[in-house]
Amino acid sequence: EGEKSIGGGSVSMACKTIARLCHGEPTDSDHMQTSPPVVSSVLPLCMIGNDDTGNKLLALLEKGGATCRNVDTRVCRSNRSDRSDIRTALAVLPIYRDGRRGCFFDAASNDTFSPEQVIKMLGQLSTGTNVRTLQDTTPVYGALLFGYPHLLPLLQGDALARVFHSSRKVMLEGGIVALDLNGVPGAPFVRAGSLRDVEDLRTDEVIGAALQHVDILHMNEDELELLTGCQLLNTAASVQDDEFAIAKAADLFLKCGVAVVAVTRGKKGSYVACNNGARFQESPLLPTSWVNCAAHIPAALLPPGTLLNTNGAGDSFVSGLLVAAMLRHTGMDLPPTPTRKEEVGRATEEPITPPRTASPGGKKATPYSLYIRENYMSLKQQYHDDKKAIFERCHQMWEHETPDVKYMFERMAQEENEEPSSNANALDMMSDVGALQSQMSDSQDDAVARHYSTDESLSLESAVTFAGLVAAHHVDMSTRDLAQLDVHKLIEKAAVFSHPGRGMSEI
Repeated sequence: EGEKSIGGGSVSMACKTIARLCHGEPTDSDHMQTSPPVVSSVLPLCMIGNDDTGNKLLALLEKGGATCRNVDTRVCRSNRSDRSDIRTALAVLPIYRDGRRGCFFDAASNDTFSPEQVIKMLGQLSTGTNVRTLQDTTPVYGALLFGYPHLLPLLQGDALARVFHSSRKVMLEGGIVALDLNGVPGAPFVRAGSLRDVEDLRTDEVIGAALQHVDILHMNEDELELLTGCQLLNTAASVQDDEFAIAKAADLFLKCGVAVVAVTRGKKGSYVACNNGARFQESPLLPTSWVNCAAHIPAALLPPGTLLNTNGAGDSFVSGLLVAAMLRHTGMDLPPTPTRKEEVGRATEEPITPPRTASPGGKKATPYSLYIRENYMSLKQQYHDDKKAIFERCHQMWEHETPDVKYMFERMAQEENEEPSSNANALDMMSDVGALQSQMSDSQDDAVARHYSTDESLSLESAVTFAGLVAAHHVDMSTRDLAQLDVHKLIEKAAVFSHPGRGMSEI
């Protein structure tokens, strides 16, 4: 009855999930004016052949970030193979009339994707395409989400560990490294019902050497059983026994050096366990409130009769959990959430961007000044408040922007200049290019910093619930292809669902 091409696999699913998380509802979708994305730049790194399938994949990746224009495929394009024998990986999933599904998979370029190629791409993330070594890069705030090592034969074991170690060099404070598993084969030396030894897991041919470098590890319960030998009965009478078995099996990965282990269980929800303070100190961007925490969280409830497509559910969950871990680094003030030591009132939302108002003193906004304003806070942190470096980097970014992006800022400048401010005290981050170099006062810096940054982070329970809600919007056919998801609404629901009995009922 026809066919449909979608971006499949870890890269495509993660890009689509992360790119559409936004601060608020769209302001004017017809004219491409939207609320800011939670993650300003989503950069897919994958091997793409010079074939029609590769053309389709690039178009699908860019379409996923079309609303917020935050998916950047330049690194993929610049490393695209020009060899005719290198094909883009392709999976064909027939859906039969009786509901059965098949799967025909051609790994193609995945079979030859090497650690050297990945490390080269990593070096191009923050410095353009002509970088020669990782030492030439400028670190940025960020995270690396690596998917499906069992399907990448050259990116396993020590090679995978080397990629993770190298990725730390391009991210401030080492960033966050997440690993998403799929295609795990049954290990012949692991007998079902007999838990695998820690030392044996450390020597696993695919992931063993890399585990000590992983901050967030995700797998489903089937993969947990295959990797550890734990056995789940999945009956009504075995709920507690299964939860205990999952916790015990997940602990093996914590002992191997993983900071956060997440196990998804479909309709039964998920389990997440976190390592100790010493391990979290090795990854400063992880929320310290998660130290030594663990949580069994039920699955998000969907209305009866909801049409589902569970393809990519795990990808969307781990993407949501990664974003939840980094929310305080995305320019977003978080609502207060309860910890084990204190309880706070109902979560509240704070504005996350300074009001767009006409500049004081009659100075007109320009597309370039608004562009600088949008990027100032992330660059301020990256370049340690070196205004000259910020200005130079902004200029480089502006020169490489697409005409569509520049046109969007032209419209924004026109609207600001046509509508004078009704708030005399509104913060104008910079009225023109010169303001970046000489007119940014210390008091303004402090106000912006308070507005954009916070030490608050989501509690583990709220973070896992948030990830479950992100996954629920992915599997629900009515919301699967929405261009935007309001992260504030998801966080508010996550805070309510995670802490029932506090004046608000679960709905």
